[in-house]
Amino acid sequence: MIFDILKDGLEYVGTNRNQIIIYYLGILLFPLVFIEAYSYHIIENCLNGIINNKDKLSDITLNPEMFLKGLKLLILKIVYYLPELIILTVIPNIKHINYTYVLILLVILTVISYYISQIASICMVESGSIKEGFNFSKIINILKSVGVTYIELIIATFIIVLGIIGVTVMVVGLIMLLSNISTILFTLLLVLLTIAYFVFIIVLIPIYVLFKNRATVSIYNLR
Repeated sequence: MIFDILKDGLEYVGTNRNQIIIYYLGILLFPLVFIEAYSYHIIENCLNGIINNKDKLSDITLNPEMFLKGLKLLILKIVYYLPELIILTVIPNIKHINYTYVLILLVILTVISYYISQIASICMVESGSIKEGFNFSKIINILKSVGVTYIELIIATFIIVLGIIGVTVMVVGLIMLLSNISTILFTLLLVLLTIAYFVFIIVLIPIYVLFKNRATVSIYNLR
């Protein structure tokens, strides 16, 4: 089942290239709000979709209501990630702290926030009320019913991210090795790595958000 969901999510992202162009243009103007606004729209449409049914990526509707919905979704996620944000704000002012433990705590909290907030976002969109995004009894029941498949999705995503990090580490190691051989090669590879980094941040992450929304809603619909 998880492979069907991953395949469906990847195919869904490529079904409406014109909207992808508008999506990137919108991100350049209103990065976070536009991403969440389109996420809201995708979730709304996918709630009525069927996996492997070749549903088309939703058209973008530019109006004040769309941005308001995106702002609501952004606020919901900020609240869920509030513990991490507070820690990151407070940590620089604390002396004699073990940053290894802080990093471990941040990773654990981020995984929990991600795990809950994705389902909470769908609950909010489905009901149209931000309060439903904090209806923890409903969210917990949903997580219980789709828990295994949802965890498989997160693990699959984590493996992909680890793969990207692994390749990056190998490239950095190669660059460091070549720095002792040829200054020109070192500079060239460093430039290519910088370009790849910006491609990852600017291009791949927004696409991942679209894939993630489709895949998570598909799991949500299994409940």
